[in-house]
Amino acid sequence: MKKRPLIAITPSYSSEGYVKMKPTYLDAVWSAGGMPVFVAYTKNETKLDEYTALFDGFLFAGGVDIDPKYYGEDITSDEVEVCDARDGFELALFERVKKTEKPVLGICRGIQLINVGMGGSLHQHIGGHRQKEGGTVRNQRINVHPDTPLAEISGGRTEMLVNSFHHQAVKEIAPGLRAAAYAEDGICECIYLPGHRFFIGVQWHPELYWHLDRDAAALFETFVRAAGDE
Repeated sequence: MKKRPLIAITPSYSSEGYVKMKPTYLDAVWSAGGMPVFVAYTKNETKLDEYTALFDGFLFAGGVDIDPKYYGEDITSDEVEVCDARDGFELALFERVKKTEKPVLGICRGIQLINVGMGGSLHQHIGGHRQKEGGTVRNQRINVHPDTPLAEISGGRTEMLVNSFHHQAVKEIAPGLRAAAYAEDGICECIYLPGHRFFIGVQWHPELYWHLDRDAAALFETFVRAAGDE
């Protein structure tokens, strides 16, 4: 029996001091053939190095906002909600992971973390991207650039319908990264690192509807398959 690739998933951190994660992330990775493990926060450099060496792929999940200080700004919106412990942990882990060839998938906050971790910036607050419907409803149309990993994953599709639950977004794309999709209002919805076997961030939440949508399922399958490559 082939060993499942080990996929590290970064959890949220509650105000009561608990780590937490929606099971949909775990279900999506399991279904795609991976072994999902959500990882404890740590500032210990040795433990961070061990995480980087141990796992085959890294999924940076959704959650609260990244503190603007990490891209050289003060907080300018009352809508910004940050978690210092999570920011410090994820950015330190990402700093290590990005130096490897291991696959990276960022979802919602995760795309923003990738961009900030590579030297980009964010819109601190935008309107019109928090749908009221449930997560399986996909009513935001995005335009997919041809000749990008997202286009390949979606079978050459130039448009996709996705869900939307965010109020921050990629602003200045980090050096080295490229956009793969934009919403109709010009907000960047997907970024990737050219030449990497899998290094993608998406602004939507495919883990909420992977069981209903072939493109969402294919995103996780491609990620896990890349993590299983020797």
